[in-house]
Amino acid sequence: MPRNTITLFALFWLLTYSIIGLGQIETYVLGQGNYQGTVIQSSHESGESQAVNTLSDDGFLPNLNAASRFLSQATLGHNYEDIEAVADMGIEDWIDAEIAKPVSFSLMDKVIEYHDYRRDSLNDPEAGQSIRFWDYAWWQYHMTSDDALRQRIAFALSEIMVISRFSGFGNESYAFASYYDIFMNHAFGNFRDLLQDVTYHPAMGNYLTYLNNPKSDTIEGTFPDENYAREVMQLFTIGLYELNNDGTPVLDTSGNAIPTYTNVEISEFSKIFTGLSWGDRTEFFKGALNDSSYLITMNMFDDYHEPGVKNLLNGFQVPDRNPVDGNADISNALDNLFAHQNVGPFISKILIQRLITSNPSPEYIDRVATVFNDNGMGVRGDMAATVKAILLDDEARRCENIDDINYGRLREPFIRYFQINKAFDASTLSGNYRNDMNYVQIFVQQKPNTSPSVFNFFQNDYQPIGPIEQGGFVAPEFQITNSQSITGYINGLYEWIIDENIADEYDLFSGEDNDGYADEISTIDISDEQMYADDAYLHQLIDRLNLILAHGLLTPMTEQVIIDAVKEFEQADADDLELRTKLAIYLVLSSPEYLIHR
Repeated sequence: MPRNTITLFALFWLLTYSIIGLGQIETYVLGQGNYQGTVIQSSHESGESQAVNTLSDDGFLPNLNAASRFLSQATLGHNYEDIEAVADMGIEDWIDAEIAKPVSFSLMDKVIEYHDYRRDSLNDPEAGQSIRFWDYAWWQYHMTSDDALRQRIAFALSEIMVISRFSGFGNESYAFASYYDIFMNHAFGNFRDLLQDVTYHPAMGNYLTYLNNPKSDTIEGTFPDENYAREVMQLFTIGLYELNNDGTPVLDTSGNAIPTYTNVEISEFSKIFTGLSWGDRTEFFKGALNDSSYLITMNMFDDYHEPGVKNLLNGFQVPDRNPVDGNADISNALDNLFAHQNVGPFISKILIQRLITSNPSPEYIDRVATVFNDNGMGVRGDMAATVKAILLDDEARRCENIDDINYGRLREPFIRYFQINKAFDASTLSGNYRNDMNYVQIFVQQKPNTSPSVFNFFQNDYQPIGPIEQGGFVAPEFQITNSQSITGYINGLYEWIIDENIADEYDLFSGEDNDGYADEISTIDISDEQMYADDAYLHQLIDRLNLILAHGLLTPMTEQVIIDAVKEFEQADADDLELRTKLAIYLVLSSPEYLIHR
């Protein structure tokens, strides 16, 4: 069969068997909470309760499938060895070990290293930077560092406090690297510190237009820019409506949701974020001095900061300071936001949506928000405690949820791509990696810091038209699921798996010798899987892929579809077995059980 017909043929098998199987009898798996009607006996009278636990979800211990499922929530990608490690350590010990790991290196330092390499190679101290430095730095970190949980949380935070390539500084690698370092450094720190560093970072100041934002001028009829004032409330801290601790809206006497703020509060907060400019400038209204301007927190110019009282949330009032002290005003305002009762449930729900499920129960949100509000030692905003609460919660770990059609989420397409690299041990000869992820963006419309707006790639309350909307549920990731991204993902799988073109490696400067970075070209390793690609062991191949990629959730029908499709291809030599293995991987990654993460 010609190679370019593989995808259409394989998808035909998958779709055909999916349709045929719609009327088949439902299968129940003992040990996943499905034991009603089953007589449970133990050889020892005192062991009867333990026997029940074995079949109930209370007894679903961290076996390999459970470990794989956990890693799919807690990391951007994992391999078979990672699964074994979690199964051996236990989930809580793994989390504690991950939280204790330091940041491997600064993304900004790596960008500077690339920039120095360009300057030295061209013998030109004035050679400029390239946005590719940022892409390569991000990829190098994530392919060589072992702090997988930190990476996952940083990525989630980057989708909350968004800056984007689609901006006035979209080609500035220094801006993106230094900004993303905030999330790496604060992933397990305190939310208040995170909010402080985001607010003072010039990339955010530039993106949301409050850098060089002056005080009101009544003569000229100008007033402070309201962009950041609005988004820091709506998207970064408290949301649009007052919330109970369980994330449900607080209602007025007429049953209507109560707004957290009005245009009055936006106007008042806009006065707060005035007077900030570049940290390496001695005058207001100046532009960036050079690339390194993005490495320095913004500087307050009090002469351009709005004086007077500012009336903020919950009746809080910033005093009329004399002399004017813009940094003190900002500190008061960030304290006011951080103390708001909405922050715990608002941030907790978004993080749960990114890691676990699109529609967490109010009880789940309440439990996590309670930890955010107080980590047990009187500390509010402890990100490490909050993340741990999310991952260890019964609703995240309970295995019976895999049979709940309202539970789970669509996997983000970029994370699907990243998982391929991790699952099949993408490596280079030198240990150095290059990947600007350009084709990933083209195929699936997503890669770090490329969202179309401050509202991220998708909004957390997005409801696709149809049963999800009618049921009152949300499915955020479906906002970027369309004919282009669906087809792009399938084409991407062919590129990454069948053609083995797993990364996009290019020159770091014009004229760089391609042979000079031949040892930085990524390849994936499917040799472990290929051992099981002939008919005699094909079930073992699918079982292995099911474990690593789908956490054991492929149905018998889907497994048989894949097996039957693979058997249509020859198995005469190693090349045949390699192609069979690739096809099996391709089909598992295309399956609904993989795409919908439960």
